[in-house]
Amino acid sequence: MHRNEAMDGYQLMIPGPIQLSSDVIEEMVRPMVPHYGTDWTVYYKDTLNLLRRVFRTEGDVFLIPGSGSAALDAAIGSCLGPSDRALILSNGWFGQRLAEIASSHSDNIVVAELSVTEPIDPADLETALDDAGDVRFVAVVHSESSSGLLNPVHELAKVCRRRGVLLLVDAISSVGGVELAMDEWGIDLCVGASQKCLEGPPGLGVVAVGKRAWPVIDSAASSGWYLNLQVWKRFADDWSDWHPYPITMAVPAVRALRRGAERIIAEGLDERCRRHRSMATRVREQLSAAGFKPVFPEEIASPTVVALRGREGCSADEVVDRLRTEHRILIARGMGIFAGQVFRIGNMGPQATDAQMDALLDAITGLAGNAGEGGNKDER
Repeated sequence: MHRNEAMDGYQLMIPGPIQLSSDVIEEMVRPMVPHYGTDWTVYYKDTLNLLRRVFRTEGDVFLIPGSGSAALDAAIGSCLGPSDRALILSNGWFGQRLAEIASSHSDNIVVAELSVTEPIDPADLETALDDAGDVRFVAVVHSESSSGLLNPVHELAKVCRRRGVLLLVDAISSVGGVELAMDEWGIDLCVGASQKCLEGPPGLGVVAVGKRAWPVIDSAASSGWYLNLQVWKRFADDWSDWHPYPITMAVPAVRALRRGAERIIAEGLDERCRRHRSMATRVREQLSAAGFKPVFPEEIASPTVVALRGREGCSADEVVDRLRTEHRILIARGMGIFAGQVFRIGNMGPQATDAQMDALLDAITGLAGNAGEGGNKDER
């Protein structure tokens, strides 16, 4: 059997996929079972209930085989007909992704292009709603992982509720690691993905749908079948006790995600969010002392994606390259206007622990101490 061993053995400190815990990996190599039938359906529904606790919702949850973008496509496209209007708030690369997806479903999308260096101000949402007129929903990214910026979705949700419009949140890099309470905050559709803070492998998008969203979805002249939530809801209702989805479910991925969700619940959501915030603070403070300045101040920075600038004598791209070649640690480059200026560190699940972060921080501070010298000088 051919194996590309050069791909193995890296420590994954990128903003997803994360390095999986051994008990999650074990779930993926268990014997295959059917994706339907009484026993599996009970297990599957129990898994959805765990995810409801993570999203903090009593609404419907759907697991869609595919990436987080597939889940976004399902959530957005299910609310839109060809001429329906939606408002997209964009202050980063993944905000633009929301706009691209929405524009593939309707020619009537309004995009509010906002500063990529500041969180979205609720006053900007008020203005955008005034300018846009009637919209079926507002969409926004919670943790803009392209830059490490956190948007105040709780405050944005208050505006949407007061204005009587749905809020759709891309929580792909936040749910399970950042404070988020879907029902309490008034979020109507919330999207996650298995490979980040939910501690599973890539392959499952998660769409959580609140009660207020269903009239909009049911009245939409949406197209498509696989990513149409009307179809998924019909199977969940009509085939509830045997095959509650319209496709062949990805059994190993569900089992692994289930274990990830169990890990989250066992730790406790509040404690888990505190851990991610504390570790992100430690990373920013320690690397700032080594000359790598955080892109954003603590109060507006994401706890799950830590973005820092290169320093004199050690550029951001050099940090990424030398960690890979000298330490076999993978982190991410900057995106969009931050390309070449910023490196990004994933701080999700098992990454947000001393055991995982110590080696990374030692390696980066070591680079700062011997940048361009090729030696082992350490100026910590």
